[in-house]
Amino acid sequence: MTVLLTNLPPELIIRILEDLPGRDIGRLSRTCTQLRSICRTDIIWQKLCQQICDIKVEEWDTTYYNIYTKVLHKYGRCLGLWRRNMRPYGGLMQIKVDNGRLLATEYKPPYVSDIHGPLRPEKVFSIGINKFKNQTEILCLHGYGEAHPGSIEYETEESDVVFKCCQMSSHAHPMGSSVELSIMIKKETNNHTIPFRKDDQKRLECYMKNVPKYRLTRIEVQRPDPVYPIQPGLFLAHYRSHGIEMFLLKYDMSKKEAEVIKITGDPNVPAGETSIYINLRKPMQLTKDQQLDVNNLLLLDEDDIPDSDDVQPRNQPFVIPPGFSTFLDDFTPSTCEYRYLSKGRVAGTGYTNPSFSPGHFSVQSQDNFYNLWLLMHCIFGYYRIKHF
Repeated sequence: MTVLLTNLPPELIIRILEDLPGRDIGRLSRTCTQLRSICRTDIIWQKLCQQICDIKVEEWDTTYYNIYTKVLHKYGRCLGLWRRNMRPYGGLMQIKVDNGRLLATEYKPPYVSDIHGPLRPEKVFSIGINKFKNQTEILCLHGYGEAHPGSIEYETEESDVVFKCCQMSSHAHPMGSSVELSIMIKKETNNHTIPFRKDDQKRLECYMKNVPKYRLTRIEVQRPDPVYPIQPGLFLAHYRSHGIEMFLLKYDMSKKEAEVIKITGDPNVPAGETSIYINLRKPMQLTKDQQLDVNNLLLLDEDDIPDSDDVQPRNQPFVIPPGFSTFLDDFTPSTCEYRYLSKGRVAGTGYTNPSFSPGHFSVQSQDNFYNLWLLMHCIFGYYRIKHF
């Protein structure tokens, strides 16, 4: 005996529809008036919305059906962390639900004078529903004046996203580009309390040129795992004349390797490139005397250090060799939990002749690690970004 779907009680049809993807529900709603009415039942779309993100429908002042069909179905994939694809400088972007819209915020590093200071947020664009027209609304939040139209494009199904401003005139400073640059310099230098270099000006000029267009590449932060010597995530470090940059620490345990990847970059090593490789097969335990002579450290070869899968902390002395330039905060510990062989990326301006320089990766705590660049006689501290 054949039973038509339309002969079932509406409550049972709704229960069936709750297990279907939104695209199939949309197709079903076009088959007849009865199913169209049932497919508009809001509880069906509430479940689809919650599968994508945590939604408080009262903040949107509309139905779950509208939230899903006009925003989340097409733009829900934008939610998450992104790296701005603007070589060489890059950037960090977060897109999240905020007060009834999807809001994209770019986060800049702290002022150079305070590496532990907060990241500096700047709203870039939002995606929501225009209540008067009852249609999707994409707004550019940059520029001078009110929010204005923007657009979103996908370069592939799951990776790069491109945001474009559709009203370029809103980005022209009323007093000209030189005044705009001067204002940006004051903002970047916290009203001239820190020095401003020629490289800084080039970076700001690059941002001014690329403000109306954002090409974004997704950042995946791995889940915590007890086998990691320090948990993955985002970190800050002071990179000499390049200022404070942002990095992603990630692992490939199949190769027993870790990488520190640049989220922001500089004219030598741009954003998106790997700054440090860490060989997790080569844990070391060094005495204080061994660490006092950089030549002794350089003589340590991979073949001299036995492979090991031991992930237990190897608490040991930690000493910065004499004559090293230090780019750390005010506290330098006398011990470390782990120490591994590493190699750091070095290159000329324009990412010319990139190569690797020998180093040591040292885990001080779950919130910071150091990397010694042995040939360059310097050490950089990397500090976890906890809030943004």
